[in-house]
Amino acid sequence: PDELTAKMKSFHDGLKPLADLAEQHNSWLAIENHGNSLLDSPDSFKAFVDLNPHPRVGIALAPYHVQAGGASVEEAIRIAGRQLLFFYAWQKQEELNQLPGHGPTDFQPWLAALAEVNYRWFVNPFMHGRVEPAALAAALAKSRDYLREKAQPAWTV
Repeated sequence: PDELTAKMKSFHDGLKPLADLAEQHNSWLAIENHGNSLLDSPDSFKAFVDLNPHPRVGIALAPYHVQAGGASVEEAIRIAGRQLLFFYAWQKQEELNQLPGHGPTDFQPWLAALAEVNYRWFVNPFMHGRVEPAALAAALAKSRDYLREKAQPAWTV
């Protein structure tokens, strides 16, 4: 924990010029969590949030990497709280099953946790890979509809 705190403080200190630039241009910096990186576990999310001095800096939460680490996505959302600036609707699966409504993950608890922390940004279906454009458009439409259905009654869409 001491090492995590020191590393996270150093990370935030290094962001100051970019955070100042974001403030100057009415922009935000969202730092993505990733496996085997500084921001990769519930403890690191807590350190990030607790030590973050920049009102224009927050977290871009990639549930894929949270699931890969065996942690709770809902817990990560709750820890990030108001500092959650971007949410990838992305599950740890292969190909199109990474998208909401395609793989086995129930996104309703994630969406409920987002509503609980008053998440105010977009929920962004996401995946890695190459898919033919027409098939991807159809898959994303299915994901959109799935997310709208699962968001009820937590949010009005």
